[in-house]
Amino acid sequence: MKTHYLGLELSSPVIVASSPYTATSANIQKCAAFGAGAVVLKSIFEEQVLRQAAASDFEPQGMGDSGEYLERYLDDAYKLEFLRLISDARRTGLPVIASINCMSAGAAWTDYAVAMVDAGASALELNIFLQPADPCRPAQEIECEYAGIVRQVTAAVSVPVSVKLPMRLTNVLAMAETLRHCGARGVVLFNRFFEPDIDIEQLRFVASDPFSAPSELRNVLRSTALCSSMIPELDLSVSTGVHDGEAAVKALLCGARAVQVCTAIHLCGYEIIEAIGRFIDEWAERHGFSSLDQFYGKLNYGQIGNALFQRVQYMKYFPSKVE
Repeated sequence: MKTHYLGLELSSPVIVASSPYTATSANIQKCAAFGAGAVVLKSIFEEQVLRQAAASDFEPQGMGDSGEYLERYLDDAYKLEFLRLISDARRTGLPVIASINCMSAGAAWTDYAVAMVDAGASALELNIFLQPADPCRPAQEIECEYAGIVRQVTAAVSVPVSVKLPMRLTNVLAMAETLRHCGARGVVLFNRFFEPDIDIEQLRFVASDPFSAPSELRNVLRSTALCSSMIPELDLSVSTGVHDGEAAVKALLCGARAVQVCTAIHLCGYEIIEAIGRFIDEWAERHGFSSLDQFYGKLNYGQIGNALFQRVQYMKYFPSKVE
């Protein structure tokens, strides 16, 4: 079942999300072999570039600007690995979406974006998350930073750009519309962060389970159905809780153009890519649909009204009297 996402024609709406499964050319070949429509490459992280330079044992000791040279060298070496990966991934025939995980609007990110496009990336996915840690800083100021990053990158590249949004936004629709005006062609709902847990015996923070659960899809469907109806100019991709074909169909019915999988591969292997694609095809045939366009967005906000999206549901499920 073909789809169009970010102006690209994909042979399947199943995209492999930025993950270890898209970090090497060998893994990307497996994604292609099992029918992925596209791959989002493992993200290049701003922090990793900075830490590589900071962790070096090299000490300038009177060598002028050698410290600055070292940081630039490590930056370029780190970037070169990703550019090679883009070039290798292109040979599989899959559309390649390069991913930048950034936390600031610096000129370096424009350089990365341009270099990735020059290496053959068909599109870019900006993975932005600015952790609010200042109680005096208003949300509008933080959202303006998101917009500034997107505006800067889209002005520098000719390929489509999507933005992977965090779930914790007061108004996802407003943020998505702002990013559209800044040049974004799509949004991914939602980013999944490595949330900390607590070891109550050791009295310290520890890493939590990084993988999603099927139940998390419910956190995405309503936002997808609303966004696809209210901002149809944006292409949507669902990236949380898609573990099987049924979940993928739900996302497409809400208005997603594609779904992104990661945890499903971790649990079931690359074969799940093919299984999800096959389920979509068989479901569509069973319901008389010959193309994705015939059912894409069929259950979005504009198609079914607002009752299921508003407070009336709380009235149904939480009556005033219980026994």
